[in-house]
Amino acid sequence: MHLALRKYLLVFTVAIVTLAIMACGGDDDDDAAPTTSSTTTTTRASSGVTTTAAYSSTSDSDASSDDAGSTTSTTIQSSTTSSTQSYGSTSSGDASESAAPRAAPTATVIQQASSGSAATPAPSTAAPSSGARQGSPSTTTFKDYGRTPFVDASQDAVSTFSLDTDRTSYFLALNWARSGYEVEPDSVRAEEWINAFFYDYDLPRDTRSFSMTSDVVAHPLDGGLHLARVALQAPKVPDNTPLNVTLVLDASGSMSSGSRVDIARTAAETIRQSLGSRDRIAVVHFTTDVLNQYTVEHTRPDDRDVARSIARLAPHGSTNVQAGLNLGVRLADQARQERPDAFNYIILMSDGVANVDATSPFAILDSARDVDHLNPLRLITVGVGNDNYNDYLLEQLAQHGNGWY
Repeated sequence: MHLALRKYLLVFTVAIVTLAIMACGGDDDDDAAPTTSSTTTTTRASSGVTTTAAYSSTSDSDASSDDAGSTTSTTIQSSTTSSTQSYGSTSSGDASESAAPRAAPTATVIQQASSGSAATPAPSTAAPSSGARQGSPSTTTFKDYGRTPFVDASQDAVSTFSLDTDRTSYFLALNWARSGYEVEPDSVRAEEWINAFFYDYDLPRDTRSFSMTSDVVAHPLDGGLHLARVALQAPKVPDNTPLNVTLVLDASGSMSSGSRVDIARTAAETIRQSLGSRDRIAVVHFTTDVLNQYTVEHTRPDDRDVARSIARLAPHGSTNVQAGLNLGVRLADQARQERPDAFNYIILMSDGVANVDATSPFAILDSARDVDHLNPLRLITVGVGNDNYNDYLLEQLAQHGNGWY
């Protein structure tokens, strides 16, 4: 969870429609690879307009704010109450001394032919696509994580719910609904829907404390239960640490669908322009293999070779995510050794349809393993597309790559 950081966040436009949060699976934050749940691929014929979109997520904090909030939700039997308090911190985990790395530049949502700010998702009066609802876009792959059962707090009082900072599940469902599709149940991850909103919690009194907001309401579906929320708000902590950013761009043939390449190219160029003179950026294109002629090792963001490489992104052959990430990790590790005081981010932009060499997220990560846990390489995945899209691969790469989706 990122604590209050100076951010160079790229906020793209998104059309908002009113959505009801549906019944969904629990937190899928596991320390190890899932072994009991199943991966399902939905292959349905799709018709009508297909909107191409890119999805990514930053952290619990809203893209327009420098502070971060954390929310833990549980179900209890209790009376309704609400309170906000501020607490001082004197332990080694003091917020002013443990600020997480400055957030990397990344796209939150890119949606074709839409308008409005994505900084604070909220219902709007915008009407969804006219006509009857279609099935899900063709060939989309999700993971059914099942439902998390009730846990007795007397046996396990630790929750990692708020540590999952992804928000893509909500924006993916939003875009599907906007495009006239039914929302795939397996795509809904409750924690990502909750993290998608900015709650504007009260700031703490000073930089050496945090504030806590709590409230309890009646359960809307079960009169014998109540929903409790406990939210922590960190202070604003300026962080001017330089960044090493490695762009790994999917140049495979599947990226020719709709405006995927245009979206990825625009997002990459905006990231480049958002970086400062103390930051460094590298670019990798991959298709069936790495396109070495477009590889640019870490250099200043205003280097013409970087802009030229991004501008030449185009669809070619198959999708070898493993080859792209292998080179991306090597370049990022080299930059980390040359600039040990910088934070390191690898940003993968892809539709996730890996079909050459390793295609499992864990096999891909094993081939590009990062062993430096003191200053880790953080993998951010930015998904591009609706149909022919692998949500599971991109989510798991980020989940187990010390980053976010």
